[in-house]
Amino acid sequence: MSILEITEVKELYNLMSEPRVTIALDNNYQIETRDVFQAKLNSLLSENYAPLLIAVLGEIGNNSFDHNLGSWRDLVGIYFRTIKQRNDTLILIADRGQGLKATLGRILPEISSDLEAIKIAFTKVISGRSPEQRGNGLKFVTKIIQKNHWELFFQSGHASAVIQDTVLSFENSANCIFGCLAIIKVSKIGGN
Repeated sequence: MSILEITEVKELYNLMSEPRVTIALDNNYQIETRDVFQAKLNSLLSENYAPLLIAVLGEIGNNSFDHNLGSWRDLVGIYFRTIKQRNDTLILIADRGQGLKATLGRILPEISSDLEAIKIAFTKVISGRSPEQRGNGLKFVTKIIQKNHWELFFQSGHASAVIQDTVLSFENSANCIFGCLAIIKVSKIGGN
């Protein structure tokens, strides 16, 4: 079964596909501030989650707060949830912010599509917070996910990045995600 077919993932995907929403999918998982998000990450450490996984989650979640401060589409903050399955854990992170194309378009106005924006975000050293010298975050995420043989599905707008079997690929999607949606599948928790 594809991760997008799992009930909780499908519900979140549907919410993220709505142009406008007024209520969170589940208030238990909607986090409005960075300090509460950081506390949730710290609690995962005590549950024996791998420190590198915590770093990956922190990078994705903190990007949401960094790039959308004062410009959320409707819901403020991020949706953050872990779902334990038989042998795997899924981690869902989503924000109803501006999305990659709008964020990167501030410094690269020539970006013409969501697909181009997501490719740049995952492969080039560039920051949507120029002139700050940043922009390695999603490259770091890619490297750690590939090294640990985890999986990633990341969509913003009409484009997605997928890491499966350590291969990073990009594709267009008929469905639009308003903001960003990341799903990480981890088969081994703890260690590294």
